[in-house]
Amino acid sequence: MGVLAGLRAPALHRPALAFSATAMAAGVVVTFLPLALPRGSGGLAALALFVQAVGSTLSRWWAGRFGDRHGPAVLFVPGMVTAAAGILALVLIDRPAAVLAAMALFGAGFGVTQNASMTLMLNRVAPSAYGTVSAIWNLAYDAGIGVGAFGFGVVAARTGYPPAFAVTAAVMLAALVLRPARPVR
Repeated sequence: MGVLAGLRAPALHRPALAFSATAMAAGVVVTFLPLALPRGSGGLAALALFVQAVGSTLSRWWAGRFGDRHGPAVLFVPGMVTAAAGILALVLIDRPAAVLAAMALFGAGFGVTQNASMTLMLNRVAPSAYGTVSAIWNLAYDAGIGVGAFGFGVVAARTGYPPAFAVTAAVMLAALVLRPARPVR
């Protein structure tokens, strides 16, 4: 199966698009978190991004272990909801403890969603289509990062950062309707 055929297959493009919404939030965080923090926040941006990175790494590992035992599908929605909750918590951008908690939540949800989306997609195709899945997943990741940063910038310029974080969380939750129910095989 080629990439174009994979993009037409709902069992692949739907989880890729849903994951892309979470990747959009990652683009938002790495691009705008340092700018959104109040002046004089010192090393809070660096610490918050570190918390997010550690959280995503640990939760990606945990999701792999849990998903091997119970399947990745049970992790996808909770991962996205957790990531969206973390982004929504950034409406409290002027409170350092809230920012760190937000990044812990987002990191955990992002890591779970990364693992669950890729594994879910791989489980829906024959091994001969693994390269296609990898290409589609990476396209969703990279496009999400770029579109998220651009879109957030447009919204934040009009609304300010807290409302733009709320809109980002809403987009992430809206993407949950894109979950597919059937494999391609």
